[in-house]
Amino acid sequence: MTTIRAEEVRIPRRAREAVAHHEEVLVVNRERPAYVIVHPEDHAQSARSPRRGRPLREALSLLVHSAPPDPRFAEDLEAVLDAVGAAPGDPWPPS
Repeated sequence: MTTIRAEEVRIPRRAREAVAHHEEVLVVNRERPAYVIVHPEDHAQSARSPRRGRPLREALSLLVHSAPPDPRFAEDLEAVLDAVGAAPGDPWPPS
């Protein structure tokens, strides 16, 4: 890969902002695609796999619209722990 310094090219503000938000920017020359500018993290991942997870806004929306927690949940967990007994000090001792 060839590397150039940022001061060697003029990248418009809207392109810099789009790349900062992990959006690809298509550069055209005479109405034909010439280059694609991508965020460095996305470039490294393109060889591996697409970005994982959900956008934060979508995840927060799911949480807001989810069912409220069960107030008796902690009591149920206490009952289970009392029935099972104390956990071992080291659940995976060396063999």
